[in-house]
Amino acid sequence: MQSFVDRALQLLQQMAYARVMCEFHRLQDVRCRASDVCSNGFVRAQERMAKCEQRFVAYQATLGDPEKVAAVRVARALYLRLLLQSATARLQPWSDVADIMQMPPSHMFEWIAHDFERLELAALEDAMTPAEIVLYTRSIEGVHG
Repeated sequence: MQSFVDRALQLLQQMAYARVMCEFHRLQDVRCRASDVCSNGFVRAQERMAKCEQRFVAYQATLGDPEKVAAVRVARALYLRLLLQSATARLQPWSDVADIMQMPPSHMFEWIAHDFERLELAALEDAMTPAEIVLYTRSIEGVHG
């Protein structure tokens, strides 16, 4: 089952990256006052996002087993927690009150990614079944215990 989980996590991370790139290019277009015309970067990011979603939906069709679904959901949530724990180091020199439109592109990308990581983790935690919550909690305690 581990290779299945690894593949699902890889697809989910590709989709998350594509989502961040869509938002990054959208904001870049707004910064450049190109909001009425989509940049090539934004169009390519949307195309990449659509392809990532299609690959994940196709892979999801092979799930069938509720234990696999639970394993993927818990593993993704644990990975997102790991990313969010590193946020202090990744975002340390920047202020959350800074205007995102004035940030250097690298800072803006990190803030977008951080926001999406928080949102995705909250959605995953809200969608967990009671059995998944137990597994998730035990996994967290195992890491921190």
